[in-house]
Amino acid sequence: MAATSRLATINTETTEITEKSTDHDSDYSSFRSVGSVGSVLKLDMRNSPFKRTLVAAYFSALEVRGAFAGMIGGPAFGRATDDYDAYWRQRAPGAIQPRFEIIAAGIEPGASVLDVGCGDGVMLERLGAIKNVRGIGIDVSAEAVARAQARGVDARVQTLGGLGQVFDHVVLSEVVEHVARAEQLVADAWAATRKSLWLTFPNIAYFPHRLRLVAGKFPVQWVVFPGEHVRFWSVPDFTAWLRSLSLNPSFVVASNGFTFGRAHRLWPNLFGNQIVVRCDR
Repeated sequence: MAATSRLATINTETTEITEKSTDHDSDYSSFRSVGSVGSVLKLDMRNSPFKRTLVAAYFSALEVRGAFAGMIGGPAFGRATDDYDAYWRQRAPGAIQPRFEIIAAGIEPGASVLDVGCGDGVMLERLGAIKNVRGIGIDVSAEAVARAQARGVDARVQTLGGLGQVFDHVVLSEVVEHVARAEQLVADAWAATRKSLWLTFPNIAYFPHRLRLVAGKFPVQWVVFPGEHVRFWSVPDFTAWLRSLSLNPSFVVASNGFTFGRAHRLWPNLFGNQIVVRCDR
């Protein structure tokens, strides 16, 4: 599905480079000690279409390898738990993700932002750094909130229903798939925003998941244990679901996945892994 608003023209070249890692500068670290000429060379190579193509090809090849490996092998199962504090103790620290840059491009500087299910606060930290937002994060995990506060994020152990505030923008990033009553969560989030509601979710129709089904196996979308996700959507299913809740998506785009040739942007339901959706008032 193509984006339907002006945000479809966002330049996300940087996000494609950082799809799997937040530091692709290490291979050019030798330029840093050369002085201004070396800095220019480093900058030129980082911004060159050739390098962007190579990086996209490399990570897309990893996606293909992982997809076929998933047809044969099985996932590593972590210890199942219903305690989100225990879950967060098993999670590695968060890293900057391509979806953060897409969301940031649609938020004006200085805006108020509520991050529902903020986790360890890495997204709000990023939005504060590049857009100077007035952000608040809420999460049900005290462990996650403590990590977010350590980043300098205004994070609280709280649920959305008891917050009683309205914000310019509300973000549900990789949250709705964890919630059985996601409809009520989305309704509460919509009531809390003045301008826009952003949602991101993992696409169950991404091609590695399709290949696992061909092999007679269920898609793997979880990080630690299978019970993390209780809801599943493809791109058309998700947009239809939002419309059933009287929300009209104005922007739908894949933030990562199989990025070579911008396939994730051309065919997001097949080649997009994580999907970003915006609903405007």
